[in-house]
Amino acid sequence: MPPRFRLNVPGIPFKLPHSWAGNLPISAKKNESDELFFWLWEPANDVGHDDVVVWLNGGPGCSSLEGLFQENGPFSLPMQKEWVVKQNPYSWTNLSHVVWVENPVGVGFTKGTPDIKGERDLAREFYGFLEQFYETFAELKGKRLWITGESYAGMYIPYIAHEIYQHPTNASGINLQGISINDPSFTTDFLGEEAPAFEYFEKYYSVMGLNQSSVESVRSKAKKLGVETYVADNLHYPSQGPITVPSQFNLSEDSIWEPIYDIASKNPCFSIYEIKPNCDFQYDPLGAPLNSQDSSKTNFINDTPGLKKAIHAETSKAWVECTETNVFKAAKGQTDPSTAPDRSVLPNVIEKNQKTVIQHGTYDYVLIANGSALAIQNMTWNGKMGFEKKPSTPIKFDGKTHGVMGEERGLTFALVDGSGHMIPQFKPKTAYKLQQYLLGQVSKGDFDQ
Repeated sequence: MPPRFRLNVPGIPFKLPHSWAGNLPISAKKNESDELFFWLWEPANDVGHDDVVVWLNGGPGCSSLEGLFQENGPFSLPMQKEWVVKQNPYSWTNLSHVVWVENPVGVGFTKGTPDIKGERDLAREFYGFLEQFYETFAELKGKRLWITGESYAGMYIPYIAHEIYQHPTNASGINLQGISINDPSFTTDFLGEEAPAFEYFEKYYSVMGLNQSSVESVRSKAKKLGVETYVADNLHYPSQGPITVPSQFNLSEDSIWEPIYDIASKNPCFSIYEIKPNCDFQYDPLGAPLNSQDSSKTNFINDTPGLKKAIHAETSKAWVECTETNVFKAAKGQTDPSTAPDRSVLPNVIEKNQKTVIQHGTYDYVLIANGSALAIQNMTWNGKMGFEKKPSTPIKFDGKTHGVMGEERGLTFALVDGSGHMIPQFKPKTAYKLQQYLLGQVSKGDFDQ
């Protein structure tokens, strides 16, 4: 491994695996000024030395260092009032090489000016970064590559995988095996949020700290918009054909998701990231509150002496978890115009992958689990639409059931009980087990015991 990227992490009170960090360009051009920031870790155990896992956070515009520091890295910074750095027994570095990459340009410690116009541009830039990454870390060439992430990375990752598969004779050592996307933005806003919102609210209003009268206040609107029984009417196993938007639902004007959020957010401890009220969300050691652009707030990355220098990041730059910079500002309308992966590149990616996993936490209101289920039942891959059977294999370990999963024609769908938007953060052991499943270190049958 190149010594110029090697580092020792300050501010961590226990031994860590070896790691390498810094910036790499998105192409081999001599005058290339756009660079992504990465942090690569070696496997901590005897397994996974032939696997390389990429992790991406979403946003768009959020740093993958959030994933490293609070989800699936070797140490963890819990959301609580007092800072504490904990060792993470469920670090994915126990299972393989892992590289957290800040993406696209404009996020975190990346360098350059955002100029992408959509997901295909983003994918081309990320593919160029991967070429430079493997050129720099030649020891990793040919090892099995798995690209993973959550939220808006559900848009990024299928397009990145599709771009990789456009280079079948690639000599860069990129050996993609599969992908895993958690609580992903991979379908339309209607299917992912609006369609399942009312059914979700009726099921979980008590968990959200609300009462029956709250349900009554939005029921008439749900009925008016044609979504009161939408999930029951459309989520079938096997699929009963294409799922459509109710004729009375105006996609540009109507919402049932927003009024539900408005009611729930009256509780200052409610978070759409985990619906069970939790006041610890007000204390984020990576910058409180979430999405804060005020770098004077408590921020472990900015405030730990020597950390930015140690990871070869730009020391004068104030890091924020999610940037205000519009990473798609070059696009028409200054927003991502890309077609949702479930109706564009994802079916082909599933067919080419060795394994594809979609996971969703049941306590997520950013994107709703039954929205992912509806999208899958509305998607055609490997010659059929949706799953034939409802996912029902228990995700079982330690004598308890932690969710259910199903696998058909190369696609696995896992529902994680009681998890919010960030599964590795809220249910780290379940996320760890599902990562073992992705890598082939355990089988689906190992869960049903």
